Amino acid sequence: MKKSEINKIKTLGDAHAATLGPDAQQYWRENADRIAQNLVVVGTLCASQRTERVLDIGPSYQTVLLKKMFPAIRVETMGWEDPRYRATPDTVHHALDLNCTAEPETCAVPEPVDLILFLEVIEHLHTSPRHVLRYLFRCLKPGGVLIVSTPNAAFLRNRWRLLWGINPYEKIREDSGNPGHFREYTAAELEVYCRETGFEVLETRIENLYRFGAGSGRFFSRLTQFMPANFRHDLMVIVRRPA
Repeated sequence: MKKSEINKIKTLGDAHAATLGPDAQQYWRENADRIAQNLVVVGTLCASQRTERVLDIGPSYQTVLLKKMFPAIRVETMGWEDPRYRATPDTVHHALDLNCTAEPETCAVPEPVDLILFLEVIEHLHTSPRHVLRYLFRCLKPGGVLIVSTPNAAFLRNRWRLLWGINPYEKIREDSGNPGHFREYTAAELEVYCRETGFEVLETRIENLYRFGAGSGRFFSRLTQFMPANFRHDLMVIVRRPA
């Protein structure tokens, strides 16, 4: 992974963040490393296989940056639309609450794409990942790739808090438009869900990419550099729909 690629993406992200409000700017500061490294993975995939159309679930910074990096790729979005992160003014958006995939007959399937980005979304859904992944399987072309990223439920700080009888996971918020995390997952869980829904697991990565502020998160993140990967914070699973 070239540092120059990471820096180029982060420079583009800095420019976009400067046009947005304080909350969006803070989100970029905390997640810039994760988003940049995710996009490097996307770039590698695009270079290794034909990628004409990408579906980004949960539009965010990666939506805008992906289009800037690969202007020839058609980027579509799905989920709750956010006008701050349109790839282009005429970006096709598929409005869908993924929790509704528990009733698949109510969910229209768009024309299948080559790549789906499912980044930092699954932890916000209250329905079973099996429903969602079965739906996304249908949204991919045979041979297409799905990238899932989410916080690692087994992060060292979470384990430490549980040892002291403290629930490490936030309470479900009262704001239905932003309910927080319903469920976080381990690498083994996500791999099983993906295989059960027909995907072939290509790669699993667990790294420390989230930029914690001052406090215990930063301490535990640094500590895990000397420990097995399963203790780290940021989880990514790359899977393929068999050809």
